[in-house]
Amino acid sequence: MSLDLAHIARRLRTHPWVDDAQCGDAAGTPGALVALTREGVDALCRQGRQLVADTLQQHVGASLIFRLFDDMPSLVSASQIDALLQAPLPRDALLEHEHERDGAWTLALRIPLDLIYFPGHFPKAPVLPGAVQVAWALSMASPRLGTPVRCTVMEALKFQQLLRPGDRVELCFHHDPLRRKLHFAYRHGEQAYSSGRLAWSAAS
Repeated sequence: MSLDLAHIARRLRTHPWVDDAQCGDAAGTPGALVALTREGVDALCRQGRQLVADTLQQHVGASLIFRLFDDMPSLVSASQIDALLQAPLPRDALLEHEHERDGAWTLALRIPLDLIYFPGHFPKAPVLPGAVQVAWALSMASPRLGTPVRCTVMEALKFQQLLRPGDRVELCFHHDPLRRKLHFAYRHGEQAYSSGRLAWSAAS
């Protein structure tokens, strides 16, 4: 007996954690794109993805593959819904806008709710790993500054506040070519999240 996906989507929208939902085919398994309310995002940050998924499955009485969002993507067809359900979880931050001034870049980023690193770090209290923050700084600086995508030395690393699902943050960086160093910082207004200097040898 096939599931009524339209009914499941309507049922999902009645849960206080769900702002919107669209259902489709996740490679042979029923799936749902779910835009979470603020309450839903709080539950995700406090208790992890598995609890959110289990709670929503109990609510609709069906086993589903979930993709989680803070804003529902603009989708116009069932094939687009299916494609997003079948796509791999994101590995990168969402770039909202950027600007450069005198060689210093500022990138406005949003941390996806469904980032692939969250279930492993940590399952019940998702936090963006420090290693990912460093890797993002290197990968985003490289096409803009011509710097390497890998470093040989990390200096003065500071991780002051946790980055969680759905957070918005500015990544700021600039290059010191004489010392072969990339200075980076994640911040939001006056709030500092992390910072450091990434260096490489002349042979890099």
